[in-house]
Amino acid sequence: MSAPQPPRRDAPAAPNSAAPSPAASAAAQPVLTTKTLVYRLCSISSWLYCKLWHRLEVRGIEHIPRTGGAVLASNHQSHLDILIYGGCVPRHVSFVARDTLARQKWLAYVMRECGAVLVQRGASDRKALRAMADHLEQGDLVAIFPEGTRTDDGNLRAFKGGALLAARLARVPLVPCGISGAFQAFPRGAALPRPRKIRVAFGAPIDSALPDAQERLVAAIAELAGVRQAAVPRVLTPPDASA
Repeated sequence: MSAPQPPRRDAPAAPNSAAPSPAASAAAQPVLTTKTLVYRLCSISSWLYCKLWHRLEVRGIEHIPRTGGAVLASNHQSHLDILIYGGCVPRHVSFVARDTLARQKWLAYVMRECGAVLVQRGASDRKALRAMADHLEQGDLVAIFPEGTRTDDGNLRAFKGGALLAARLARVPLVPCGISGAFQAFPRGAALPRPRKIRVAFGAPIDSALPDAQERLVAAIAELAGVRQAAVPRVLTPPDASA
C-alpha cells in the first residue's frame, strides 16, 4: 500500500475565491526549524573556512541548550559573524537579518532554505517579533545581533531591545555570545578577510523574565568578547504579537 501523500502547497483555490496576496502566502509557509541540505552544506563549509583561515576557537558551547528555544545574542563585529555561528553551533540556527540582504536571488534562496528571519524595513516591530517568536516557540535557536549593525571600532554599540523582547514573548532564555578577532579579520571597508585568529565564547543562559536581563546580557557579551560596553537602554514588556 502506498504511503499517504501530504497536502499540496500549490492546490488550486476554490472557485470564485480571491487569490492570496504575496504576504499571506509567505505567512502560510511552515516555519523552518531543521537543517536542510543547503543549511548543512553552508554549515560545513563555514566551519572549514573559519577553522582553516581564521583558526577559530570555540568556548562554552555547553551553555547552548540541547533542546528547546533560545535566543543567541551576540556582538556584531563583521560579515564573518553569521559564518562563525552557522559553522560552530551544532543545532539549527535561524538568523535575523534585514530583507535587503536578500536582493540577490542566490542569497535569497540560501537564506530561505536556511530558515532565516528577514525583517522588512518599514514593517512593524510586532511583525518581526512574531516571526522570531514563531521559531522560538517551535524549539528553534534564533541568533540576533542586538547592536543592529556592525561595529565601527570593535567595541559594543548601544543595544536595541529586539533580542530581549523576542525572548520574553516566547518565554525562552537568552544565551550571551561574544566574538573577538572578527573585527581585525574583516573590518568595515576591507575588500577581503585577513587570516586573523577569531574566538567565540558562549555564556550561561540568562532568564529573559528578569527585570535586569538587558543589563546582564550587555555585561556578559562585553566580558565574553573582551570589549567595552555601551549604554544599556530600558526594555519594556513585549506587546501582544499574536495578531
